[in-house]
Amino acid sequence: MKRFLYDIFIILAIILVFNTILFLFAENYYYSSYEKYPDKKFNSFILSDSHGERMGKYPAKYGVFNFSAGSDSYCDMKRKLVFLLENGYNVDKIYITVDDHTLSPYKEKTNNLDRSVIYTSANAYTNYYKYLKEKYIKYYLPIFQPKVFSLFKSYSKAKLKNICHTHKRLSTKKTWSELSEQERINRVKHRMKKQFSTNVKSTSLQNTLLEIISLCQKNEIELIGIKFPLSNSYIELLDSMSYGADQLFISKDLKVIDLKEVFVDNPEYFANQDHINSKGSKIFTEILFEK
Repeated sequence: MKRFLYDIFIILAIILVFNTILFLFAENYYYSSYEKYPDKKFNSFILSDSHGERMGKYPAKYGVFNFSAGSDSYCDMKRKLVFLLENGYNVDKIYITVDDHTLSPYKEKTNNLDRSVIYTSANAYTNYYKYLKEKYIKYYLPIFQPKVFSLFKSYSKAKLKNICHTHKRLSTKKTWSELSEQERINRVKHRMKKQFSTNVKSTSLQNTLLEIISLCQKNEIELIGIKFPLSNSYIELLDSMSYGADQLFISKDLKVIDLKEVFVDNPEYFANQDHINSKGSKIFTEILFEK
């Protein structure tokens, strides 16, 4: 019996140590990079995924807080909107992405629900236990978080590789503008295979977007859709494919600022097939808020 209890103690101790390591890793490399609490001087906000995140802090110059984050879905954006409303922010205007891929079923899987939970309150849950589980138990027990564990493995492998190869070569990675047209097409096809894997839009995400629209109408918030820049190679292959978030806005008499093609002749403004780089972000922000 003593031997059995001793073995149980050792197993639990190992689990506790590993969970602590994962928690410290997650806190530094996963959660902290996501947490952003806007200053209450802002009354205009951008809600988007990585396309909006690329704008960085440039919108602040125009009195707009960039509340975007890579992989955010409409569910994450709704949580952020509710957070602003519940915490005394004077929200006048919301700019939100209505890109062609944002209602893709792909976005149901690639989201930040495990991180955007920090912006939720108990009001968002059907019972208090679910609220505690999602917001606190999972947070402090990352050993049960597949995303955190996967990120930890990738990070550990990268660190080990660097140790084993102390004399690393200088990076020869090409910028988007340096790629050949065929290389660009190959990268576009790879991205589109993920984002447009089916012809059927996500009903769940569409319903969430409708809830965002309803919340803005109820609280007299001006809601404006944005279509972010795409490279010429992406636009040509995309053609008319879209899950129609922008058309949903138009059907509700909401404004859409379509800047998808604004940089078709400027490959030097892109980091990859559908994300602008720092230079492009600065110019795009000026176009959006000035012109």
